[in-house]
Amino acid sequence: MSHPDYEQTLSALAALAPRGIQPGRERLAEVLRRLGSPELRYPAVHIAGTNGKGSTSAYAAQIAQCAANQAEARHRRPFTIGLYTSPHLHRLTERVRFSQAGELAECPKQLLADAVTEVQAASQADPAQELTFFEVLTAAAFLIFARRSVDLAIVETGLGGRLDATRLCDARVTVVTSIGLDHMEWLGPTLSHIAAEKAGIFRRDVPALCVTYEPEARAVLRTCAHKVGAPLWLHPYHDEPDAQPLPILDDQLAARLPLRGRYQRDNAALAAYALSHVAGQVAEPLGPLLTVPDIVLQGLTQTRWPGRIEQLVPTAAPYLGFADREIVIDAAHNPEGAVALAGWLNAVPQKPLTVLCGVVVGKLATEMAAPLQTAAVVVLCRPPTPRGLAAAELAALSPFSIGQPIDDWQAALHAALQQTAPGGRLLVYGSIFLIAAVRAALLDEPTDELLVQDPGKAPASSSTK
Repeated sequence: MSHPDYEQTLSALAALAPRGIQPGRERLAEVLRRLGSPELRYPAVHIAGTNGKGSTSAYAAQIAQCAANQAEARHRRPFTIGLYTSPHLHRLTERVRFSQAGELAECPKQLLADAVTEVQAASQADPAQELTFFEVLTAAAFLIFARRSVDLAIVETGLGGRLDATRLCDARVTVVTSIGLDHMEWLGPTLSHIAAEKAGIFRRDVPALCVTYEPEARAVLRTCAHKVGAPLWLHPYHDEPDAQPLPILDDQLAARLPLRGRYQRDNAALAAYALSHVAGQVAEPLGPLLTVPDIVLQGLTQTRWPGRIEQLVPTAAPYLGFADREIVIDAAHNPEGAVALAGWLNAVPQKPLTVLCGVVVGKLATEMAAPLQTAAVVVLCRPPTPRGLAAAELAALSPFSIGQPIDDWQAALHAALQQTAPGGRLLVYGSIFLIAAVRAALLDEPTDELLVQDPGKAPASSSTK
C-alpha cells in the first residue's frame, strides 16, 4: 500500500466533497467490519447537541487526561485518552487527538494520512462502499484510537445523532447538550424534530444525560429515552417521573471555569457527570480516578476550547498595533448561540463595542442579531468559504441593516479594528469559517494549505427569514 503524505491526503478528502452529507451508518459499518471493528475496542462517551457539545467534549477529555496522568504517575505505565471532534479551526489534525507526553495533542499528520489511506482501501474493496468525507475521517479516528490502545474515547457527533457516523462507537454513556434550531435542512424544521435526531444516540440501559430548557425538546428527549429504555438524567429537573435530576456545579467550582459564558456551567456538569457514569466501565486504575474531586477540578480548570468566547491578544506583526483593544471571537452560528453570546455581553463590564459578523448561506441570519443590540459599530463581511453569504445580502436583512458591508473578510477585519477605540471591545462572531480565519490572522496560527471542511448543502434561498 502506498503512503500518501498529508497534503495528498487533504486533496483526496477534498475530492469527496461532491458526495456531500449522506446520513446513514450502513456504509461505514461495513468498512469498519473490514478493518476489524476498531470502534468496539474501547469504551466511549458519546456527545450530541446543537450548541455546547464541543466544549463538553473538551471538558470530559481534559478531566480524563488528568486522571490518566495520575494513573501513569502511580503505576508507571501509560494510559491513553482519545478525543474526536468536528469541525476544526485551522488543521484537520485538530479533530483527532490522543494522549501524547501527558497531554491531549493533535494527531501527527502522517499518522492521520496513513489511517485515511487504510480506510479508503477498505472502502474500495469489492463491493465498494462510497464513503463521505466525514465517514472516512470518523473511521480513521476509530482506527487510530484502536491502534493507540486508548482506554477511553470522547466522541462528538457531527450532524444530528440518529444517523451520524459516530453512532457506531461503543458508547457507555450518552450526552445531549442544549438543543436549538440549526441544520434544519437535514434534521427537520422544529425543535421536536431536532431533539429526536439528537436523541438517536440513546441506547438501551445506557445512561443518557441531557441539559435543555426548551419544554418542546425536553418532552421529546423523555419520550425517546423511555422508548429505547435508556435511564435519563435531566437538567433542569421538574419532578419528571421518567427522569432523574442531573447534578450541577456549585457556585465556587463554576466560578473557576476557564471557558466564558453561563452555559459553560451546564457543559462542565455534563462532562463531569458523564465520566462518573462511565468510570465503572473503564479499566482500573484509571476508572476510579475519573471521579476524584481534585482531578475533576484540575481537568475543568485546564480545559481550553478555542473560538468560543475566546479573547485574543494579537501576535502577528500586521496586528500588533491593535493589542490595546479587547478582541473576542465566538463561533455563534445559530440563534441559540447568538442569544447566549448576547447574554455574556450583557453580563461583563460594558465597553464601546464594535461587531464584525459574517454568516453562511442557509442560516437563520435574522435570528442571529442579538449581539448587535449594544454595538456602536457593525461591520459585515462574507466568510471565507464558497457558502459564505455576501455582505450586501446580510446588510439587506433588517436587523443587520445598520452594518457596513465589506465583502472581503480581511478588509472588514482591518476596518473593524480601526473603528474600535483603544480600550474598546471588538467582537467577531458568526460562521466558524470567519472565526478560524480571524484567529489564524491575529495569532499567525499555522493552517492547512488546502481548506478541507465538512461539505454542506446550501438551500435555494440565502436566508429562511
